[in-house]
Amino acid sequence: MNTFNNLEKKIAVFLGNFPKIKFFLKKLYQKINFIFYNKNISFNLDSNMVINKISISNQESFFGYYGASPLNSSSEHLIFHSTKHRTINKPDKLKPIDIVLFDFTNSRPINRFETFAYNWQQGSKLTWIDQNHFIFNDYDKFKDLYISKIVDIRKRKIQKIIDYPIYDVKSSIGLSVSFDRLHHCEPDYGYRNKKHRIDISNNKDDGIFLIDLESNDSKLIISIEEVINLHYKKSMNNAKHWINHIIFSPDGNRFIFIHRWSNKGKRFDSLFVYNFNTESIKCIADDDMVSHCCWKNNEEIIVFKRSYKLGDKYFTLNLETDLERTFSNAKMNTFGDGHPTVCNKKMLFDTYPDKSRIKHLMSFNIKNNNLQNIGSFFENFDYYGETRCDLHPRWSFDGSKIFVDSVHTGKRFLYKIEKKSQ
Repeated sequence: MNTFNNLEKKIAVFLGNFPKIKFFLKKLYQKINFIFYNKNISFNLDSNMVINKISISNQESFFGYYGASPLNSSSEHLIFHSTKHRTINKPDKLKPIDIVLFDFTNSRPINRFETFAYNWQQGSKLTWIDQNHFIFNDYDKFKDLYISKIVDIRKRKIQKIIDYPIYDVKSSIGLSVSFDRLHHCEPDYGYRNKKHRIDISNNKDDGIFLIDLESNDSKLIISIEEVINLHYKKSMNNAKHWINHIIFSPDGNRFIFIHRWSNKGKRFDSLFVYNFNTESIKCIADDDMVSHCCWKNNEEIIVFKRSYKLGDKYFTLNLETDLERTFSNAKMNTFGDGHPTVCNKKMLFDTYPDKSRIKHLMSFNIKNNNLQNIGSFFENFDYYGETRCDLHPRWSFDGSKIFVDSVHTGKRFLYKIEKKSQ
């Protein structure tokens, strides 16, 4: 693997103080490296694994973010996004994409639903609520509101419309943020449909909303102002603030989220946990950089973050004891930050493109410390910045299948990866 060395990573961190210059120099440097390190391969896969593309009429397809399974808990139905529009272009608010309900057992589409609220990184936040219901976000142009829709797969139709967009769900409860604010502050994850923008300087009335999917009621449970006051820093003066990456714990008793703020183009991150039982909020990572994270179990999370003492690494944080541990397999931290997800003591994570523009899908056995490269996938420079295609690995509920999004063929597609049958 032609990964970037520590000096190159330190330079990248320094250039983070000059975002516009960094974006230009980073892409130029990557193109120069590609001239020397190009391997002329589209992908490689572990010999014990098999890969299959999932698409309708060869339209570009993808699921979205990491961690959530496209396949329901009975492994009978699959959901994903499908689009006839080229995803090398930024999302167009006038061009909807499809949500496909797919009969996984018989390999055929059952129904399609349209959405105008999406991006290439997280799609429409398509998520299974339970075995027979899923939810996705959409835009109501008549009310100029982002909404979400619940689909009953037994009736193959929309069962209910919720008056709020959803970021994550657990049973009958959803969590929501302002996707309008996200578009303004971090457009990779926001929607661009609304005609009337919110006042992003209003941190008192915006934040994380609790949505009751049964009653269709909402409640602001954490304001951005409250989060700022909990860990105020000078860099927050005259900064833009937003909240992203909300994830419920497996039992639904907690959720984690990232507070981000940008000052003169430089971004800062911190990680928080909210406990429903005590109605308390706590900052658990605050050394300026927090990337992607996942729940290891109900008490522990895995996160790639910065430690002033130990550097940028994967950490396990215990929320009960406040114990912070790094992984003993040091090679895990040579790839930089990826998108981790855990199932049955195995952690999947991906890497960003190396000097050969190859992304790697890695499997780490938490129990025996074994690190395995499952596959390597090429990404050309047509997919860059907001249109990039991270692998965003996801387990099926039973852990027998892996799903990734990839552009190694020159188009964006959803893929299923599993062990070869014996």
